[in-house]
This record gives sequence, C-alpha cells and structure tokens, in this order.
Amino acid sequence: MARISISYPKHSLFACSLPVRITDINYGQHLAHDKLISMLHEARAQFFLHFGMDELNIAGLGIILSDLAICYQAESFYSDILSIEIALDDPSRCGCDMVYRVSKDDGKTIVAIAKTGLVFFDYSAKKVAAMPSDFKRLLNQ
Repeated sequence: MARISISYPKHSLFACSLPVRITDINYGQHLAHDKLISMLHEARAQFFLHFGMDELNIAGLGIILSDLAICYQAESFYSDILSIEIALDDPSRCGCDMVYRVSKDDGKTIVAIAKTGLVFFDYSAKKVAAMPSDFKRLLNQ
C-alpha cells in the first residue's frame, strides 16, 4: 500500500493547545480521526483570529478547502494536551497549503502531520479569487 507523505515547513506561524476530551475517543480507546479533523478546524479558526481575520473575511474573501491529508504517527488518548502548530506552504495565485504538526508530551511525540489546501473564494460572486495581499504577507514571514 502506497503511503502519502507530508513535510512540515521549517517555520511555524502559529500554535495552540487543545485537550483530548472523552468525547473525542473512539472504540479503539484513542483519538478518533473525525475528532482530529475538528481539532484542525479549531486550530485553523484560531490561526485566523490571531492574525485579525476569519475564514469568511480575509480582506473581503472567504476560503474553501480543496483537500485534506493526514499522516498519523502516534496514538493520542483522553486527557492528552495536543499542541497544534500551523505553517503555510506551496503558494499559488489563489491559495496555498496550511500544514499542521500535532504533538503531545511537550512536543516529544508527533501524533500527526496534516495539510489542508486553502483556496480563496468570493462567496458573493461564487468564484475562486486571487490571494489577498494581507494574507500573502503571512507567507513571507
């Protein structure tokens, strides 16, 4: 079986911590994949707030997600505190990849590396739009 590979960029732009709640645990007694995706969404929302933006208003544009990939490296369990770091990579005219490094044990154990493809979208015109210059500045940090 071929495995996907995601490389985390050299520099993180943002990090937050989220607890693994009892409701995040699946029948295997570890963090459920759908709950990790929700945690990535929370981290992404916090990322945008940190930079004075939100997913529906980045210089007047919103975002849509074009893809999602996750490479799991370790289990996570109830009461773990996960650190989710975020970096940006692979910019194009209309978007980029948001890459996440999820770890526990104060960064000693990598739980997962993930990425979502972000595409800027003009919701009023219902079409893809060019990346706003305010966001481009983040790519140059």
